[in-house]
Amino acid sequence: MPKRTFDMPLAPPIGKEIGALLKKRYSEATSSEEQKILDGLQNFISHIKLRRTSRNVLQEAAKTIHRVFPFQEIALGIRNPDDGLYRYDTFIGYSREAEGEFKKQAYDLKTFFDPGEFPSIRISKMIDLTIAENEPRMEKEQACWNRPTLLKVPRKSPDDFTEGDYMDVLVYSEDNELIAWIELSAPRDGKMPSSSTLKGLELFAAVLSMALQSLAPKEKDIPAKR
Repeated sequence: MPKRTFDMPLAPPIGKEIGALLKKRYSEATSSEEQKILDGLQNFISHIKLRRTSRNVLQEAAKTIHRVFPFQEIALGIRNPDDGLYRYDTFIGYSREAEGEFKKQAYDLKTFFDPGEFPSIRISKMIDLTIAENEPRMEKEQACWNRPTLLKVPRKSPDDFTEGDYMDVLVYSEDNELIAWIELSAPRDGKMPSSSTLKGLELFAAVLSMALQSLAPKEKDIPAKR
C-alpha cells in the first residue's frame, strides 16, 4: 500500500464528503463552555509567544481570563525572585483604590498558606476558595474590595458567590514551587463556578506556568516549595 502524504486527496467522493464534514465541524461556532475555554487557551498560547516580560504575560493572562471565564474581578500575583515575596501585579475589574491597597500587600510562603491568615477551602490540588464568613482580615482590608458595603450581606444559598468570596488558582513550577497565583471573584451570574470552569482554570494555570518559566533566568532563584 503506497504511503499517503498529507496533501494527497482521498478517494472521491466519500473522501471529499468526509473532509467537508470535518472542516464544517471544526469551523462551526459553538456556545459550549468547554469549547470556549479551549479556544481561549489556544489564543493565549499564540499571543504569549510575543511577550518578553512576566508582566506582559500576566497582562495577557488577565485579559484572556476575563474574556473566557465568568469572573469580573481578576488579580494576578507573582513571586519576586529577589526577595521571594508574593505580590499582586495585574488587575482587571478593580477600582483604582482597591488596586492600590492590593499592591501594598506582600506575603512570604508561610503566610500565603497560613490557615490562620487565609482559612481557605481546598477545592482541588490547584484551587483554594475563601468565603467571606471565614475571612479574618475582612474588617481591616475592606479597601481591597470594590463594594465593601456588601461584605455583611448574608449569603442566601450555598451556591451564591458573594462579596468577600474569592478563589486562588495556584500556579506551580515544574519543581512544585509556587511562582504565581490567580485571584478571582465576582462571577457574572453570582454563583459558584462549574466543574468545567474549575478544570479549565487548572489547565490555564498549567499553561501560564510554562509561559512564566520560559522567561525565568537559567540559574535557580529563591526556592519556595510548599
